[in-house]
Amino acid sequence: MKKFLLSIMALGFFCGFLYATSLDTTQAKVKWTAYKTTQKVPVSGSFTDIQYKFKKGENLSMILEGASASINPLSVDLGDSVKNDNVKNYFFAKFNKQEAIKVTFKNVIEGENQGSILANIKMNGKNVKVPMQYTIKDGVLEAKGIIDIMEFGALEAFKSLATLCYDLHDGLTWTQVEISFSAPVQ
Repeated sequence: MKKFLLSIMALGFFCGFLYATSLDTTQAKVKWTAYKTTQKVPVSGSFTDIQYKFKKGENLSMILEGASASINPLSVDLGDSVKNDNVKNYFFAKFNKQEAIKVTFKNVIEGENQGSILANIKMNGKNVKVPMQYTIKDGVLEAKGIIDIMEFGALEAFKSLATLCYDLHDGLTWTQVEISFSAPVQ
């Protein structure tokens, strides 16, 4: 009987361990993808200066609820110094409010290997709520959403970049930008 009870306890501990989930927040990443041309060609980048804050929790929804990031928009990184300078000087530097981009996750709903998050994004002095869907695949959580630059009062900044890149973008720079957050699941 003792062996049976010990086996049940060990099985319960092992199963509990399997379902205990956390994020490797040291490897968290933010990525964005903007679009150009009538073929909607993607242009992706990230930022090199991001401070994350995560809460401790017993599951993903507890870890993600209230998690936040502060992003220095002038640390934009497209993997090309000319593109970096263009986006810094002709877009972010043209914002009305020169401040960090702030992101806070709220209303996290955790399903099986998927879920949803409401991201509150403050950029250019405007707060916009952005729905994001996440999946967990190959040990990585990835949340995606779409922002529209116009919702952040960035018309002049957008015009500045679109004018600079008019020929390179075949006359079309899209206002929608896909944003994503990813982190390995432990």
